[in-house]
Amino acid sequence: MEQDQTVTVSLSVDMLRALGRAAETAGCSPSDYLRAVLRSALDRSPARLRPEDEVICQAIHIARDWLDLQRRLRASGYVLRRAPEGGLAVHSWPLDRPIMRLGDLGHSLAALVLKFRAPFPGDLRATAGLFAAPSSGPETDRPARLPAPPAPSHAA
Repeated sequence: MEQDQTVTVSLSVDMLRALGRAAETAGCSPSDYLRAVLRSALDRSPARLRPEDEVICQAIHIARDWLDLQRRLRASGYVLRRAPEGGLAVHSWPLDRPIMRLGDLGHSLAALVLKFRAPFPGDLRATAGLFAAPSSGPETDRPARLPAPPAPSHAA
């Protein structure tokens, strides 16, 4: 887990007001917003991201959990879905058409699961093993059998 450090940044009054408005529009604190903008700028590869890619990356950085992320993405016309080959894909919203793999933007399902401390919503693959009994051999592969009913007694 990353440890935050307190820093001092000199901003003009106009820039500080703009930061406050942008954070309010994004639904987060100015510190979280500034952190997301900086992370997005520093994570960028040498090739500049398209504006729509930046919107997706910013939503990922600002979101507090999976539901917050989906809400932010839907407000911008996107949604995350489980990709057939694994991982996550960005889809258009509300048409729900695949646009790109999330990995193309440098983000992974594993990193988001760690960030949000929860599996992707509705992802049965991630939770299937949590409640399974430990396997101890071929006997556990067969369904359990009920005990046979007692044999009828014949009175003489």
